[in-house]
Amino acid sequence: MENDAVIPIEILFQKSELVVTFLIIMLGIGFGNLRIKGVGFGSSGVLIVAMIAGYLYQFEPITILQDLGIVLFLLSIGLEAGPSFFRAFKQHGRRFIANVVVLLAVAGANTVGIIALAGVPIGVGLGLFAGAFTSSPALVSALQFSPEEEVIFGYGVAYPFGLLGVILFITLAVKLMRPTMEAELRGRTQLHTGVYKLQNEEFAGKLIRDIDFFQDHNVVVSGILRDLNMRTASGSTVLLQGDIVRLEGMAEDVNKVGTTLGAEVQESFDENAELDTRSLVVENTSVVNRSLGDLDIRLRYNVSLTRILRAGVEFVPRQDLPLEYGDVVVAVGTPYQLDQLELFLGHEHHTVQRRVDIGSLAATLFLAFAIGGIIVPLPGLGPFSLGLAGGALVAGLVFGHFGRIGNFIGRFPRNATAVLRELGLALFFVQVGFDTGQSFVESLDYQAIYYAFYAVLFAVVPMLVSFLFGHYVMKIPVSECFGVICGGMTFTPGLDIIRQTDNSDHPVVAYSSVYPVAVILVIALVQGMYLALVGLGAVA
Repeated sequence: MENDAVIPIEILFQKSELVVTFLIIMLGIGFGNLRIKGVGFGSSGVLIVAMIAGYLYQFEPITILQDLGIVLFLLSIGLEAGPSFFRAFKQHGRRFIANVVVLLAVAGANTVGIIALAGVPIGVGLGLFAGAFTSSPALVSALQFSPEEEVIFGYGVAYPFGLLGVILFITLAVKLMRPTMEAELRGRTQLHTGVYKLQNEEFAGKLIRDIDFFQDHNVVVSGILRDLNMRTASGSTVLLQGDIVRLEGMAEDVNKVGTTLGAEVQESFDENAELDTRSLVVENTSVVNRSLGDLDIRLRYNVSLTRILRAGVEFVPRQDLPLEYGDVVVAVGTPYQLDQLELFLGHEHHTVQRRVDIGSLAATLFLAFAIGGIIVPLPGLGPFSLGLAGGALVAGLVFGHFGRIGNFIGRFPRNATAVLRELGLALFFVQVGFDTGQSFVESLDYQAIYYAFYAVLFAVVPMLVSFLFGHYVMKIPVSECFGVICGGMTFTPGLDIIRQTDNSDHPVVAYSSVYPVAVILVIALVQGMYLALVGLGAVA
């Protein structure tokens, strides 16, 4: 063995742009997911890591991946917002949408005024606005009109100060308005849940629908524990002596009905349940905009609805709450009951596709590129085009709104469009970060201090005006007004601050009602600000 020749084996690894791209995406997502008191960089973490890598290693961006990323991102935003975007103006137009329009109008006027008066380059100014609003869609829109180096520089400087300004404003405003918020909270109808053991023989052996005592006090039996088995309750359910019943309604009514039935018990229904819990996506357009009370799901399918997830936030459903397209409804029942409910909520033939159809996706992409390629001459401004970003957004809105065009489906499962959206944004951020990492560091100078101050003004002034207008003019309750502001700025962490005083679903519903509209309007606002600044002769 000692005389045996040793054959050296050399293993080489070929560096690939795709390997580098997805390594940066992986590291950036991990960095963006880091949270400090619920606040983090989110998807912008990919941009930050890419800028660091671009500065240290001078990676070359891949243009085609950048274009593909921006199209996938904005196309997905349009597909998600399409079903509710136009309807929201009619449904919430008088209060919530009007308040969002005021918020963004003030933001636009404030931004244009400061940029023009202070002589800030247009690209840097639009980047400052996107960073102040911590808005990825605004950043993507700004990058279509101005040099990437300027926009990213403004975004990078403004993001932390805009984030801090928004958090401090909402925190201070909530503390100042806490007495008003608590008074509004006491004035609302609050549902209460109580668990009682049936000991009153008067109710034993009767159908729930025949017991007028429940209806007279607006109390609902939401579940029954019998023989260690959890059962759903409907009008045809018979109550038996010894049943453990769960009652829901006003606290005073629940206590009165419960003490009449028997003794209150501390029983955990979840531990004894033999039922399934399932999350169902609302995709059937025939149930959209109809309230839970109107649909009467409990009576139809003998299931209980425990949570609704909308625009990334979760809240408890109310009977007067209208469902919106894309809502995730958490239901409890037997597998068969949940299957039937899924058919009712989740699917409508020829309107919603259960998977991403490649032919339909290709059609939406073709329409995006076709619309983006149209050039319209504008007097005094020269030729104007929506470009890839505008074309993708319009194509997504059209397909999302109509649901189908010919044989092509425009509504995919929500998780599918979410994956396309995040993938597109990550691809776009990586290439932009590679291209601007070096210039960002070289551009840092004393002017960054002024830019940071402008970023705080860009964020705080519109929020203040929107709050004053919404609460004192539109008479929107304080917590809902804050929810509208967070939705208008697409700033989800602000809801956590509001929930410290008002943990009901009211601010969440306000947030989710305006979020799809705000995402689209903020993209259009950036384009409008650019045209206004060019018309005013601002620094290019």
